[in-house]
Amino acid sequence: MTYDIAVETLSAQPAAVISARLGRDEIPAFLTGAFPEIFGHLQQRDVSIAGPPFARYGIGEHEFDVTAGFPVAGELQPSGRVKADSLPGGDVATTIHTGSYEGLPGAFHAVTEWIRANGREIAGDPWESYLDGPEVAEPRTKVCFPLVAR
Repeated sequence: MTYDIAVETLSAQPAAVISARLGRDEIPAFLTGAFPEIFGHLQQRDVSIAGPPFARYGIGEHEFDVTAGFPVAGELQPSGRVKADSLPGGDVATTIHTGSYEGLPGAFHAVTEWIRANGREIAGDPWESYLDGPEVAEPRTKVCFPLVAR
């Protein structure tokens, strides 16, 4: 699959999140449980969702620091596992993956190769935003890597 890479300048975005340290095979079940929990938390507190759900990955040698969340508009009162966090602002290298989530590593690889080839540096943990739900036959997922400012 060929990926078109773009650089977008984003504003920092407040978010409601749940985080965990997980093995690769634990990630799907974690996300499946975390998104409804965060959504319910936001509904109970009348906090508006300001964008698609996302998962951010801190990649370790054997485990991942995974953060599932929703961008929010307004003040968030943390409770239980749901905490206040944010997605970073600044330049972000992005691409859109269409299709099975199992194909996402190819999109991540394409963006990191583009960053290297264009003399840029990664500024933090990447994330993916789910533009369509898993019930869609060919869901779109936006892959984002924050970049060091020039």
